[in-house]
Amino acid sequence: MLSLVIIGTAFTALFLKVSQEQFEIQLPQSDPTTQRKLYQTLYLGTAFFFFILAYGKYLNRFHLLYSTWGTVIGPGWTDVHIRLPAYTVVIILTLLAGLILLIPPLRNRLKNVWEKRTTHQRSPVYVLGSAVAGTFLLWFIILTLIPGLFQWLRVEPNEITFEKPYIENNIQMTRRGFRLHVVEEREYPATEKFTPQMVQQNQNIFSNIRLWDWRALDAVYKQFQEIRLYYEFKDVDIDRYTFNNEYRQVMVSARELELSNLPLKSQTFVNKRFKYTHGNGITLTPVREFTADGLPNLLVKDIPPKSKYPELEVTTPQIYYGELTDSHVVANTREKELDYPSGEKNVYTRYQGKGGVVLKNIWRKFLFGWKFDGTRFFLSNYPTSQSRILFRREISERIKTLAPFLNFDDDPYIVLADGKLYWILDGYTTSSQYPYSEAFSSRETIEYKMGNQTRSLSTNVGEYLDGINYIRNSVKVVVDAYEGSVNFYVFDPKDPLIQVWDRIFPELFQKKSQMPPELLNHVRYPSDMLLVQGLVYAKYHMSDPTVFYNQEDLWIRATEKYYNQVQPVEPYYVMWELPGSDEPQFVLILPFTPKNRQVLIGWIAGMCDPQNYGRFLAYKFPKEKRMLGPQQVETKIDQDRFLSGQLTLWDQRGSNVIRGNVLAIPIEKTLIYVEPLYLQSETAAYPELRLVAVMHGDNLSYAETFDQALKGLFEKTAKELPTEKEVSIEKKISSEKLIQKANQAFEDYLRFQGQKQFEKAAQALHRLQEALQKLSKRTSSSES
Repeated sequence: MLSLVIIGTAFTALFLKVSQEQFEIQLPQSDPTTQRKLYQTLYLGTAFFFFILAYGKYLNRFHLLYSTWGTVIGPGWTDVHIRLPAYTVVIILTLLAGLILLIPPLRNRLKNVWEKRTTHQRSPVYVLGSAVAGTFLLWFIILTLIPGLFQWLRVEPNEITFEKPYIENNIQMTRRGFRLHVVEEREYPATEKFTPQMVQQNQNIFSNIRLWDWRALDAVYKQFQEIRLYYEFKDVDIDRYTFNNEYRQVMVSARELELSNLPLKSQTFVNKRFKYTHGNGITLTPVREFTADGLPNLLVKDIPPKSKYPELEVTTPQIYYGELTDSHVVANTREKELDYPSGEKNVYTRYQGKGGVVLKNIWRKFLFGWKFDGTRFFLSNYPTSQSRILFRREISERIKTLAPFLNFDDDPYIVLADGKLYWILDGYTTSSQYPYSEAFSSRETIEYKMGNQTRSLSTNVGEYLDGINYIRNSVKVVVDAYEGSVNFYVFDPKDPLIQVWDRIFPELFQKKSQMPPELLNHVRYPSDMLLVQGLVYAKYHMSDPTVFYNQEDLWIRATEKYYNQVQPVEPYYVMWELPGSDEPQFVLILPFTPKNRQVLIGWIAGMCDPQNYGRFLAYKFPKEKRMLGPQQVETKIDQDRFLSGQLTLWDQRGSNVIRGNVLAIPIEKTLIYVEPLYLQSETAAYPELRLVAVMHGDNLSYAETFDQALKGLFEKTAKELPTEKEVSIEKKISSEKLIQKANQAFEDYLRFQGQKQFEKAAQALHRLQEALQKLSKRTSSSES
């Protein structure tokens, strides 16, 4: 409306202002009647211009809900007491200006006043231009200058006094915007008690502590389970399954087809469209179990998939729809589809699903040939009337095509249910227009201490959610990996946004109760959701306006040394038992530390299992207690002279030590820390799990297995004093012989390590430690 009025009024004014000669075209001579009508049009257009501006200022009053004038997002004292009344004044003055120009008697009176104050008669164009300029000047004074002076001279010197109620509004609405208002805040006692009886009573937790890092496991999967070069594992997902009457946390990955891995000569039209059409099966391993060689204990493996337990049997392993299926294929053609390799031969199959579009006539064949492959497809003899063309097979693209109004998580995960494979993906309803709510910034800066130095770490988090100030994980999407069918299930029916979309598309969404139980048992609290909530909660856990204003209790994400690089701790899944319950729960956890400190201050958790799904917990540690953070656990490991010496030796001459995630695991009323350590030769394609470090309080234990390391926490290693005979023998050994002995042990260790004779290498390392200890004692006694 504003654009139309401006264009029409501007051309009318231009016609009246500029002479006909300047246009260099012949225009009819304007008589007084025509000019009067043009002036009336000009007045009318300018009046409507003012009316539209007044309506715009009326709408701007509501945008004060997102004001940035105060100390927080949303209307502050100046907005409520100065700017809001100022908008009312401006609206009234602008409407009066429009009415004066619209009503002829008022307009003539204004014209007469103008002519009396000027020495010569001016065109109405100048009069109207001056009125518009005066209006804008008045706006600047009323809407900008006066509120700015109040903010500067009255509010800022007494900011907390004036802004306190508006800070409370911001805290309340931001917590609602990010679903933090449902948080269950509790104090975690963090006692020092940790006994073998606690281990026995919490076997459900200890048997599910994750020792496999997803990167290390992914490298092992790629080396041993991809089978052929055209198969690929995109990533590794963490889930839980019930088998052998046990509720276990597992790591699972889908074996998908990656056509680009085929040799260039094999990437023919026939191979890419008719023969290589799908991936096959999954690999699945418990998070804690590994073999004597440091490799995972696979419960589902190989092609066709072989399962150790009937509950994990895969009856339909074919993956036609996945994360890597970014091209279209045609199934049920005269060309056989490769199902899986079997020795030197291949096994073939025919598609029995209902996915895609049936090419039942030549018209469809012509249309899809026009869309995808041109004449090669149209003229090919392989498709038949029973063939099906499967397209938009990449699941994220498929889902976003159906529901572009939702945001979707970046990490779909594969699920085995009743022998079939499904993908589950989380969908979010978001907005950037939630009143009073702070916008989420995907740019995260963490300051942490490294010795006496303060260092800064910048990361990008959930970039697709940048700028939002409202989010709900309202939808779970299930995609059949074989059929390609997509089902949307509403998990947050109270969300007003999903209510509107459900009314618009009543057949698209289903209720949570309609999700099959075998799939409902695998829904997860999404990692991105907890991460966004956590970064907001790190600031908005402070509910007192004064504390919030001074930022006295600001949290940051804990940091850790991961793959030898310091990085923020990512949310991680654990098995945990709620206080007062003996049932294991699948939970997503994220720990926090105070700003510029490394001790833990608290942690948040999102519950995943159906009976408690969506519960958001926050545990805070007592202020007077010191709880180690992941970075401090790393420091303790580095300061242990025997463990650090072993890691240093491993990290030399052809081997790399890889540090996994430091997991803080809540056990009853205390915490233990677990970090897996991997060893990878520079010539090897995958790492092997070599040590597990376990820590409780300041007690550190490490061993080749988790059980041994845990046992070491409870064993007292009292050092016995040497006898006189041992002392006399020790004194007879020269320093030179001790050095020779240490060198020989070190050379033996490197040789056995290169030959992968790890037991002999450990013995040589033990001899080296003994020699170094004796040499240290001899040196100390000599100095004394």
